[in-house]
Amino acid sequence: MTPGRRSHPPLPRRVARWALTAALLPLVAAVILPAAAPGAAAGTLTVTPAAPVQGDTLAIVVHAAPGSKITVRFGGASLPVFVVGEGTWRALRGTDPDTPPASYVVTAKIIPPNRAAVSLLQTVRVARKQFAERHLTLSPGTMGLITPKNLAIERDALDSVLGRRTPEALWRGPFVAPVEGPMDSPYGYQGFYNGVREWWHQGVDFDVPAGAPVTAPNAGIVVLARALPLGGNTVVLDHGQGVLTEYLHLSAFTVQAGQRVAQGDLIARIGATGLVTGPGLHWGLYADGHWVNPLFWMTSRPGLTD
Repeated sequence: MTPGRRSHPPLPRRVARWALTAALLPLVAAVILPAAAPGAAAGTLTVTPAAPVQGDTLAIVVHAAPGSKITVRFGGASLPVFVVGEGTWRALRGTDPDTPPASYVVTAKIIPPNRAAVSLLQTVRVARKQFAERHLTLSPGTMGLITPKNLAIERDALDSVLGRRTPEALWRGPFVAPVEGPMDSPYGYQGFYNGVREWWHQGVDFDVPAGAPVTAPNAGIVVLARALPLGGNTVVLDHGQGVLTEYLHLSAFTVQAGQRVAQGDLIARIGATGLVTGPGLHWGLYADGHWVNPLFWMTSRPGLTD
């Protein structure tokens, strides 16, 4: 069972529709239309899930003419956009316990070949999710690992790989659990250690005996396999398009950085290294710069795992 790591909190606008006269049409740079409006031949915008809660990952999918240029914004902030097929683009927007419950405007600007730009608009509301609390008493030796130096080492090692934005989506279909065993600590709980709230849990923990196999939940590339002061022996997989997974407190690695893995491939063995109270696995999933709920990715979801 891992106490977790300190979270890093993630860093709508009025849109008008202009009535244009025929004389002004040659000067128009963009016409703003509602998402999926009848006759919106330039393209469509779809945001799923329709009713997300904190911790979910939003898939923002745009269909437009091949060769179009696409930009996507969520709540006014630009998102990376990736090609997922002929005439199809996708942006991901992760949410977490620090994402304010609110309505957010999603816009997609489409510039088709040899045509005027069109902007599609949709509003999505992220609802509040109630996260549990967990109280642990840690020994002075374990708490002593939480130092500015160790936090800096951890941050530098992870930041160097979590910033990757591999253009191709390597995953196919829903993710599967990396171990066989019960989950003993859910995503998002508020962690209190020795009576002090320290951070929220950025993944899920599994109660699995030392030495048990850890397998890849989906296809990816190993981008980190090294010992860290808090995460212990750590593996990070890059699944493409800003989606990465991490595995903490391992006893041994069976892969190395640069290696490609398929779903189900052995990547490590369960251990009790780093800031931990016993053998087990912490599994985290990082999407669009946010630690999201990995269990969300274990279900068939249009635009995401379908």
